[in-house]
Amino acid sequence: MEQIVGSLFGVSYQTFDTLYDLLFTTERVIACLIQHPNDFRYRLTLKEFLFGHILAKRTERSKRVEIARARRRSLQEKSISEFVYLHPSNFEIRYSEVTSVEITRGLFQPQLKLDTSKLLTAKQIIRFTIPREQIPEAQRLLKLVLASKVKTK
Repeated sequence: MEQIVGSLFGVSYQTFDTLYDLLFTTERVIACLIQHPNDFRYRLTLKEFLFGHILAKRTERSKRVEIARARRRSLQEKSISEFVYLHPSNFEIRYSEVTSVEITRGLFQPQLKLDTSKLLTAKQIIRFTIPREQIPEAQRLLKLVLASKVKTK
């Protein structure tokens, strides 16, 4: 039976403002969308126009946090098999499809890089930008679930 082994929270994928929670299970990594730029449409009101953009940003930030909390709550109410289908942007990466995995530490942000191939001819590199403080947890999870595929330098 599939179980959650651990997770990484608030990793970005494709753009810096699209955030996912990565759930590592015994069979796969499930990427669950937590925050997306289209979640909240910013509308300039007269008050913000007169008194500044700072008030609007504060309101926007609090609404984005509430959306993220609601999405995380919905994950707690569902079974692992339903996670991928909770949002159209959620996706999974089966461990059997991963050919190699590594954590790279770039100038700005570290990345979790997964090389995958569903077919012999089709290869794909999936990159998640992870917060620096989550590097030890990411390394622990990779050694736990994908030990034979971890690239070392």
